[in-house]
Amino acid sequence: EAQLCGFLWRKRWLGQWAKQLFIVREHVLLCFRCAADPQPVLELDLRGCHVAYKAKHGKKMPHALKVTGTAGEVLVIGFQSRQQAEDWRKV
Repeated sequence: EAQLCGFLWRKRWLGQWAKQLFIVREHVLLCFRCAADPQPVLELDLRGCHVAYKAKHGKKMPHALKVTGTAGEVLVIGFQSRQQAEDWRKV
């Protein structure tokens, strides 16, 4: 049972963005390259994570959430609207 799912933009190293499937299930953020993938390419336990919203005017990705895990791992997810970013931040 997914709490929230959707195709979002994931910031890769060197500033490139890749559209990937994100699912939040039981306090874990799962990231898949595509819907057909059986295994996620990333699993991040959201308990204890710090989530920060960033707005960047005039950029390709105007809204972003920076998720910092308890072990220091960082994930940046891009959104086209502030409302979509807020919906994901609340979860």
